[in-house]
Amino acid sequence: MAQAATAQYGGRYRARGGRVEVLEGGRTKPERRVIIEFDSLEQAKRFYDSPEYQATRAARRGAAEMNVLVVEGLPL
Repeated sequence: MAQAATAQYGGRYRARGGRVEVLEGGRTKPERRVIIEFDSLEQAKRFYDSPEYQATRAARRGAAEMNVLVVEGLPL
């Protein structure tokens, strides 16, 4: 479900799963990390607030603990 909503809102997966190593700081290592690139912070928020992604969130409720961050990047 999330993949379809991500594509619909122009998102591109940059990392899904894979090894994670904490090199500095006291943060605990997450079990899984996903990084999705959007053309803008506003587009990422449209995706997150969309009815399509809300359905994904509802389906996953109680099955996973999530931390979702939006980071505005630098222009290339």
